[in-house]
Amino acid sequence: MFDKLIVSEPEGADLKSRRNYFLVSSLVVGALFLTAVVFSIFAADYNIGSEGFEMSELIAPVVAIPQTEPEPPRQTAPTDPTSSSLPIRQVNMQNLNENPFVPKGVSAVPNTQQARPNTAFDIGPVNTNPGPAVGSGRDTGPIEGPALTASVPREVEREPAPEPPPIREAPAPPAAPKSLGVINGMAISLPKPNYPAAAQAVNVQGKVDVQVLIDETGRVISAKAVSGNGMLKSAAEQAARNARFSPTYLSKVPVKVTGVIVYNFSRG
Repeated sequence: MFDKLIVSEPEGADLKSRRNYFLVSSLVVGALFLTAVVFSIFAADYNIGSEGFEMSELIAPVVAIPQTEPEPPRQTAPTDPTSSSLPIRQVNMQNLNENPFVPKGVSAVPNTQQARPNTAFDIGPVNTNPGPAVGSGRDTGPIEGPALTASVPREVEREPAPEPPPIREAPAPPAAPKSLGVINGMAISLPKPNYPAAAQAVNVQGKVDVQVLIDETGRVISAKAVSGNGMLKSAAEQAARNARFSPTYLSKVPVKVTGVIVYNFSRG
């Protein structure tokens, strides 16, 4: 009964199985292709090297410039100091024609150097004057000949030396005032001194000499008691300062004089 059993499948099941087959086959083929591409990339040799490079700026190609060999240094012949087109001087010495000219001193030894000319010049080991005569700097005037240029010295015009200032004599020291001795009788006004009460109480009497200095007008400018009792000196000096005298003349010129005024103190 079961030997002749036939199992029949629906038509849709066969189509589904085919679809699954093609899908799996496509996935396998795609995986193999992708693997082959990746392997070919890593296996390829691009001769880039093992270092990584990053290009950040485009650089123009460098054009090679042909190099020319440097010229060998030219050997210059040693220059002759006398072949310069400018005058040569060993020292830079001032010319007598320059104004102002102030000589530093006077010497009897002749000078072997030449002064600087009025034009441009060089400093060198020898003194030369190439070309036309430019002047030797010694106040010389050129004399031109057929083949020789010479110079003759001419007199140097110097300013006269200033006259020395006049010597002023120091004024003579003033002469000491003339002493006239006792001058009581020469006084125009001779006030009496006050008798100190203290001196009267102890009965002090006596003479007091006062040295005075009288100016040109006859006024007493100083008074100093030189003798007498000490209790009477101050009153005598005060009276002497108030005294007046006539001016004293010496060669018709009023002068200062000294003298002594005598005061007598008594209770009588």
